[in-house]
Amino acid sequence: MTDIFTGTRGFIFDCDGTLLDSMQAWNEAEDTLQRMANAPVSPEDATSIHALPIEESAALWHEKYGVGESTEDVLAIEDNVLLSFYRERVEVLPGVRAMLERAQEQGIPCCVVTSSPKRYVQAGLERWGLASFFAEICTTDELGMTKEETAIYEHAMATMGSTPKTTWGFDDAVYAVNTMTRAGIRTVGAFDPNNTSHPFEDLQDAATVAVHSLEELL
Repeated sequence: MTDIFTGTRGFIFDCDGTLLDSMQAWNEAEDTLQRMANAPVSPEDATSIHALPIEESAALWHEKYGVGESTEDVLAIEDNVLLSFYRERVEVLPGVRAMLERAQEQGIPCCVVTSSPKRYVQAGLERWGLASFFAEICTTDELGMTKEETAIYEHAMATMGSTPKTTWGFDDAVYAVNTMTRAGIRTVGAFDPNNTSHPFEDLQDAATVAVHSLEELL
């Protein structure tokens, strides 16, 4: 790995768009819900939908935009689209396996911090034999936190035994990069062209380092 990681004692990885090439499936699921909504989603709610635990975002779709007969209906719609995708079709992004293997060789523990349900993430990582590289999959729904709160990253660091100065975080979302920066963590902005919320230049401005692929860091 590149010398910028010298002295690192922990890696925090987002999942969707950073480890797994799954953002297009989430975009398709969101498009399906948008077609069922009774009004266009506001820019503020669009940001919240990406950051909130899935149960809370499903409640927003139902309660504010009239999708489904209940929050459970919205979750069932998403499960129908997404769970089979993670189990059967999701691809791992370039450079991910090599990065994780080198971290393991150097004794650097890794965690996932994600807004996606653990059942999705676990299925996708197991499909590619990557689950064993991670000390914990930290999900916003299980921990009752969002990726806009530094607490979820502090939890991951406690799990790994690292500190902000010895931790690097990887994410394709500017808001998550900003949260990790507030926590004192150095960051890699991992650009995903399927993440339509911001251009690469926004990641460059927000992150310590921005890359189009993790292969650039090997």
